[in-house]
Amino acid sequence: MLATLATMPASASWSATAGRDLENPYAAVDWDGWECLHSMSHQHQGQTDASRDGFVDMGYGHFAFSNYYPSAPTYPLPQDYAAKHPHLFAAPNAEHHSYTDTGLHANALGSLLATGYGSHVSMKKCATSPISHRFEGLNVFDDQRPWLGVYRLDVSLVAKTGKPTARLSVEGANECDFRKAFADKGAIHDLELPPGSHTLYLRSTEPSIGTKLMFDAESMDVTQFRLMQGTNRPWRGVFREAFEKLQYADGGGMTLNHPTGKMSDYLPMLDFDPRVLGIEVWNQLTSGFGSSRGFYDHSGEPNLHFYQLWDDILRTGRRCWGFFVKDHNTYGRGRNVLLVPKLAELSAPEREAAALCAYRQGTFFGSVASLATSEAGEVIAPFDRSDFRFSRIVVQDDTLRVAVSGNDTKRPRVQIRFVTNQGIASIVDASSAEFQLKRDASGQLVVQFIRVEAFAYPETHLQGEPLTAERLRGLTVHDISLLHDQKALRGPAFASTVPALRTPIPIVDMIFSQPLRRV
Repeated sequence: MLATLATMPASASWSATAGRDLENPYAAVDWDGWECLHSMSHQHQGQTDASRDGFVDMGYGHFAFSNYYPSAPTYPLPQDYAAKHPHLFAAPNAEHHSYTDTGLHANALGSLLATGYGSHVSMKKCATSPISHRFEGLNVFDDQRPWLGVYRLDVSLVAKTGKPTARLSVEGANECDFRKAFADKGAIHDLELPPGSHTLYLRSTEPSIGTKLMFDAESMDVTQFRLMQGTNRPWRGVFREAFEKLQYADGGGMTLNHPTGKMSDYLPMLDFDPRVLGIEVWNQLTSGFGSSRGFYDHSGEPNLHFYQLWDDILRTGRRCWGFFVKDHNTYGRGRNVLLVPKLAELSAPEREAAALCAYRQGTFFGSVASLATSEAGEVIAPFDRSDFRFSRIVVQDDTLRVAVSGNDTKRPRVQIRFVTNQGIASIVDASSAEFQLKRDASGQLVVQFIRVEAFAYPETHLQGEPLTAERLRGLTVHDISLLHDQKALRGPAFASTVPALRTPIPIVDMIFSQPLRRV
């Protein structure tokens, strides 16, 4: 079965029995024999047993943590932890950032690539002036490999009274211009810094950088003092290196994270290599289905930028998988559910290969689920884990047949939506549905792509108001994601630090297939 997946072509025209001229990422799935594996493509943390335990409680079976500063894989699992949790397995991953030609962040699923550096001064040390700290283990700037010797010093200052200033001096490095080929701007000595967040780029001249920050602790707090480093080079070079270091040649790839930009920002990346897999469609940290105005901005609701961008990209004829993630948020929503052969029958390397192959082939679906609560209304484990799933996505004789299952008794109603390049093409209020793939006079499929959404929902919301099928039909996915019975005013920040996203406790399970594409 793994061999079948591994040799599946990146682009293919399936036979008439499978859906002529339609690329179906689920064509090889044994729907009666394969299982669902809850996974993450963009999730920070996982570096302690306590953190890993939290994700075990959420029902994850596949860990692919993507940390940075440095951007190094949190992999493999510690040997003793893996022994205590034999069902768990992991994949290398890291979030790569600070490119010289784009503001993109991208994750390298399945790649052993590590970039950057990270070290911070403790809050205890930051409480007393002066802060004298030396950052060790650095690369000296070299014109042949300049990205290795450029670092970013972040200093955050908060005024307590008046208009104080701090003074910064640096030895072992000169300031440089990140956007102008790291041009040398000279030494930093007694540089005045007002309250606020400051970032200075440094070219190291020695293998360590000494810093001294003078400030009045009575009138100013230092809330951050750290030296960081990203990729410091164009994205194409970083992507190439990530592909060279893929753990399995036929699995994994790059994901384009929280795509707040324009479609033209991402098309060159998707065209660059088929191992650039797609974009995030749901990122809990960036307004859920997406704000074009950046992180934490909810001023222009409904927030559907990522979601709409996904379909806009698909309308160009490109393949683009959609990813569903929590990002930094621990107790938020968003996960990828991989469809894989029975894991108990596979060795550890085979399990890892199967998971990464599912990501490469698009053999997974996205889940944005309801949140589990106690009788007191607190959000509790397993948080956003849901058994609601696609149990059939099959094309035969130009008919797409879909079935869903696993919705719990609290959510007895089910709705299936078929979405094409023309928008929502059909809505069926049942747990199974069919969609006829029409052809024009020349025999070509009319639709450029088709993907499926399904919702399991309760009969009421807002503590008793009817939630009918007709009512749901009139809602966008953003509206549906906010349906709730109650609001949480305390407890884990399960959705965001922003009250508008944090307080509604969602009650609908939402799943999203990958697109089936005309080829």
